[in-house]
Amino acid sequence: MKILLLQDVKKIGKKGEIKDVSDGYARNFILAKKLGEMATEAAVRKNEQQVVKNKQEQEKAKIAVQKMASLLDGKKIVIKSKAKDGKLFGSITAKNIAENLKKDGFEVSEKAIIFESMKNVGEKEAQIVFDFNIKAKISIKIEAQ
Repeated sequence: MKILLLQDVKKIGKKGEIKDVSDGYARNFILAKKLGEMATEAAVRKNEQQVVKNKQEQEKAKIAVQKMASLLDGKKIVIKSKAKDGKLFGSITAKNIAENLKKDGFEVSEKAIIFESMKNVGEKEAQIVFDFNIKAKISIKIEAQ
């Protein structure tokens, strides 16, 4: 019996593949647990349309991420913090950078920012790694208040 897999099934195949399995295995396991459906022409056509739609959505998302990365690349951020003799009271972390970027209209997760915390006044580079492994470098300048 030909089955269109709706989910990954160990030792059978991955989601979206059409596999030939025994009738009993198909009825008692794959169809019963809704891991797959009968590979009819309509089901196959529907699956192909879904694959095309998913690819288009991924392309749109990638373009949006590339646009955001190009806007952020080379951006200079100035953060003012309380300090005495060049040493900060506390430290500047990726969370502070994410909050600063949010004020500028960029929604960036602090987990995407690669930055070692700073405890002194000065300048340092930070890297932002977006989805699809797209990267942008920004410059962070810490000034005393």
